[in-house]
Amino acid sequence: MKLKRWGWMLALGIFLCGLARAQQIAITVDDLPVSGNLPHGESRMEIAHQMIHALHAAHVPPTYGFVNGQRVQDQPSTIAILGAWRAAGNPLGNHTWSHSNYDHETLQQFEQDIQKNEPLLKLQMKSLDWHWFRFPYLAEGDDNIAKKMGIRAYLAQRGYRIAGVTLNFDDYAWNDPYARCVAKGDAKAIGWLEASYMDAARDGLRVDRSMAHQLYGRDLRYVLLLHIGAFDARMLPRLLRFYREQGFIFITLDQAEQDPFYKYDVDPKLLPGPDSLKEAMEAKKLPLPKHSDFLPRLNALCR
Repeated sequence: MKLKRWGWMLALGIFLCGLARAQQIAITVDDLPVSGNLPHGESRMEIAHQMIHALHAAHVPPTYGFVNGQRVQDQPSTIAILGAWRAAGNPLGNHTWSHSNYDHETLQQFEQDIQKNEPLLKLQMKSLDWHWFRFPYLAEGDDNIAKKMGIRAYLAQRGYRIAGVTLNFDDYAWNDPYARCVAKGDAKAIGWLEASYMDAARDGLRVDRSMAHQLYGRDLRYVLLLHIGAFDARMLPRLLRFYREQGFIFITLDQAEQDPFYKYDVDPKLLPGPDSLKEAMEAKKLPLPKHSDFLPRLNALCR
């Protein structure tokens, strides 16, 4: 009996050690409830349900969606998307009311845009925590330290943590070309979009892991940025399968940002540190890894 017990404990220990060594990634989704152009024959709710189903089928834990309230104001029916996201057990965070770019706004304007979004978040999240903030365009005030500290002080005062990003391949750039190619019925172009989206995901993972290892000698608990667009929804099952095949397990945003890299995000009272791996590389004057640029062909496709 004792041998069986020790055997079980050994197996559990091996499993937990393997889990601790596994690469970890938190999925986050920006621009709820609407991102990108809508392809003919699809609906915004169908896109949301596709993403929700893909996350559930891949056993991804509760996934933060970052909300722009103005899009609900402009398209009132899309508030049902926020309800569906919440009904699936996924939380919501603040992405400003109008998706404004802090690099181009005054501190007062940006503070107002954050605060204007809060009643909608309170309504949807009720007593649950919605105090994660994602900067639109990942723009945190350019190189103006006073401006950066101004918004960080405001976020700290209101109890926010910043949802940093350490894995990004510009997924949003595939959504509008997809809508154009659907309108033209160009199956060959859509096939290229599918292949290039996965190529970009592979390239982005290579680049970001390379920077993490150069800087810290290890994998971080990565935070992936995605968007609630039609092509993202189409590709999400394949994308999640890809990360699993690369040895990743899915964790929550809260778990990911316990990694020391994000200490400046979870405590905005601190002086700003690097807000991306690229910025950390530049601060140490390290050469950036080469990466593939898909944007020129994406912008020209199906015109």
